[in-house]
Amino acid sequence: MKNKEAVILIHGLWMKGPELFYIRYKLWRQGYKVYQFHYSSLFKTVEENATKLYQFVSTIDESVIHFVAHSLGGIVVSHLFQHYEIKQTGKVVMIATPLNGSAVAAYLSQKKYLKYILGKSIIKGLLGDAPNWSYKREICVVAGIKGIGIGYLLANSALQVPNDGTVNLHETQLERANESHEVPRSHFLLLVSNEVVKIIVKFLGK
Repeated sequence: MKNKEAVILIHGLWMKGPELFYIRYKLWRQGYKVYQFHYSSLFKTVEENATKLYQFVSTIDESVIHFVAHSLGGIVVSHLFQHYEIKQTGKVVMIATPLNGSAVAAYLSQKKYLKYILGKSIIKGLLGDAPNWSYKREICVVAGIKGIGIGYLLANSALQVPNDGTVNLHETQLERANESHEVPRSHFLLLVSNEVVKIIVKFLGK
């Protein structure tokens, strides 16, 4: 039963977790026990945050643990499964995660002052040197293909059509994905999209 299944939500760069409230609420209504994982996206490396996530997972009693991650959070999950063995079963949903590296992040990292807004997220993270997804977990990839985001404001030349205003579509694509979806929303509006919620609920419930 779903009340015996947990979902861990993992936020993205610069975020704290409240922006995932809508998804959290909808999953709670479906009967899942939903947890919010918080980490320092700027002052800790992605690997360090993966260790913190593993410690967080270790405190959860449910035998099924799903992961729903937004943007950089998906890369944290990739490191989690590369470095640690998770005994619980479950699925993974990655929303707008630049698994193949972020051209916007690469552009900003070359700028004298703008590079500091990325912090340590670029270390084995946003620049394309994150772990390849080669794990047995079923995974669903959701990407946005419309909207204006911080990429347009700070690194417009790094964006290619289609994109979500922050991440290019091809940066999110994963050959090993069990499901892939493209939604006409921006990088952050994906988090309040009914279509995205339906995709998550259907995928986790299979």
